[in-house]
Amino acid sequence: MIEGDAQQFDDITMLCLKYMGKAIKTNKQGGNSMSIQHTNRGNMFGRQRTAAVIVLLCLCLQLAFVPTARAEGTEGTAVEEYNGMTLKERRDARVFQGTLDSVYTLSTSEFQEQPDVPYVSLKEYLTLLFVETYDPDLDFAWEGNTLLITRNGVSLRADTANQTVSVEDMSAFLGPNAAGALMDGIVEKEEFIALRPSAKNESNQTPAHGYHVKLKEDYDVEMIRTEDDILIPFAVAQAVFAAPAMRACFAYNGDDYYDIVTSVDSIYGTDSAAPNPYSTKWYSGSFASRKELSEAYARYNYAAMCILLDLTYGHKAEKEITDFDSYLDRNGMKAPLLTTDPKDDVEPLKKLFTVLFDSGHDAEILSPSIIDSEGAIEKAEMIHEMLKVLGYDSLAELSEDWSPVLYAILKHLPKDVMQEISKALNDGQDSGEPTVGPNVAKLLAEMMRLQLLKPLGFKTSSVTIVGDTAVIYFEGFREDLTRSESFYTKLPTKKDMDTSSFGLFYYAFEQIKANGNVKNVVIDLSNNGGGSAAALVSTLGFLSPDGEVRISYRDLLNEDYRVEYYHVDTNLDGSFDDEDGFGGQYRFYVLTSGSSYSCANAFPYFAQLENQATIIGEQPGGGDCVVAYYIDAYGHVGAISGFKQLGNMDGDTFTSDETAVVVDIPFEGNEGDDIYFKPEMIAKFVADHAA
Repeated sequence: MIEGDAQQFDDITMLCLKYMGKAIKTNKQGGNSMSIQHTNRGNMFGRQRTAAVIVLLCLCLQLAFVPTARAEGTEGTAVEEYNGMTLKERRDARVFQGTLDSVYTLSTSEFQEQPDVPYVSLKEYLTLLFVETYDPDLDFAWEGNTLLITRNGVSLRADTANQTVSVEDMSAFLGPNAAGALMDGIVEKEEFIALRPSAKNESNQTPAHGYHVKLKEDYDVEMIRTEDDILIPFAVAQAVFAAPAMRACFAYNGDDYYDIVTSVDSIYGTDSAAPNPYSTKWYSGSFASRKELSEAYARYNYAAMCILLDLTYGHKAEKEITDFDSYLDRNGMKAPLLTTDPKDDVEPLKKLFTVLFDSGHDAEILSPSIIDSEGAIEKAEMIHEMLKVLGYDSLAELSEDWSPVLYAILKHLPKDVMQEISKALNDGQDSGEPTVGPNVAKLLAEMMRLQLLKPLGFKTSSVTIVGDTAVIYFEGFREDLTRSESFYTKLPTKKDMDTSSFGLFYYAFEQIKANGNVKNVVIDLSNNGGGSAAALVSTLGFLSPDGEVRISYRDLLNEDYRVEYYHVDTNLDGSFDDEDGFGGQYRFYVLTSGSSYSCANAFPYFAQLENQATIIGEQPGGGDCVVAYYIDAYGHVGAISGFKQLGNMDGDTFTSDETAVVVDIPFEGNEGDDIYFKPEMIAKFVADHAA
């Protein structure tokens, strides 16, 4: 054991328990363009990262980092003026997308009147944003002082006279993800695995209204027209153009641009991987040795933050947020967020994500700033040298070994101690202020309760047949986009159960059909924190009588309502026909708990909406918005409830799936404690209550 003050270790351990499971488990798939996958619903709980010793080590990583050499670049020497500002420097900065061996460049300028603020060529930026990902190419044309950026017959309009950015239909601008699909549908191009847009039912949407951003009037930032291009502050461009396309993933370290969203698990943050060259280069830019940046940079960071949240945060209406500038101001957060010292914004950001947003989809993922980062690279290296001494190569390996030990200890704690831990999760009396919002506190308490009920060694996915009842258990909706072979050339096997929800269900129904006695199928989502929307669609196909799946949601940014139909080839015969699906062949039940979140809330909602399953157990935990990502100019990364909100429109009334699931056969009192994780008791409960 590492030597140290015992009481301090105990205090930190209790703090770790307090935030156990809080990290969001993302399911990102990389690409060749400046993009991130946006259909991941998100997972509230990083369930394999719960050992207190792991959190303790991670906390040590959230310090500053040491600079190395400034990145190479070609500095401009000509003196130029634009809009009354004098050009200080122009050079080609590099753009790194999770690797250091494949590099794009982006023309970057800095002005004397706005020191530190990187301005980029809008044409170059937008070309990089969509390169190698979408066809057709962008078309650029000037209409007076407005640059029209056109694709699919739809134009983004950058008006340099009025300082506005607007588009009538962002989804149409982005285009379809597959032939026959709605524009920018909820299933990404890469995620069409054994499913495709329905030929039987036509997807539809209401008219779109797009979005309109007043840069100067509302945010005090400006675009600068050059002869044939526009110079725009980088983070502003990312907030206005990339975030609405769910592709905001880059940050600037004073020299170059790095994708730190899709690479966040490898960056030295809350859930960092071992020291690596990519993270070290990110934390070694010229900003790393700066104690603070200019006031112009602080204003730029704050403006970009407000734009991104105004456009992409999905719960503005519920929280009565008209605009984030006034919202942050009335919550006492504007002044500290306008700081030139990045250390001053740590607490307000933590308050924003964990208390004010108050959702399992909202959390800080990467908190260390790129500014004044001296010292932490060495700290990270030291911690990982300690891991090697303990015989581990990574934090994940240590977590896998220690989590069962931790829960074994927790299972034997006296009841009064557990009550104190539960109390700590539900309030913040020690500090006088809540450390998480009430909804998150409830979710954390439910998660801990389920984890303590979970037997040691219980698998993350399983298929168990008890008499005439089959129980399909899994802890996350996921789809493995890295699988080298198609399911059509290599059928799903037991090995695919943990990496592919479609593979799990296919394998499960092969066992169910072979058994011949099964009448009831229980989809056990009691300990499921959510995940991929594509996996949600795939698994719903198995409950359908014909493989057809209906998903509906509203796009709060584009201001439209969408109903999308997909067909899942559940028997993998290559024919998308009525022979798919098992609806009508078995009685389906969905088992939920307060820990069932995001996709595990949406699955019973849509199954119930289509009268395909009976919901048993306890009210699921909610989570109605597709996850989007927050990133600012200081290098902070967060996950937020995004602008695609699942639910259903009845006439003129939209109801989100947040609390809409009605449990048909609820557990009484603490009955669930004797049923969860016990297939034989689940089968008995179904038999006792079957109609």
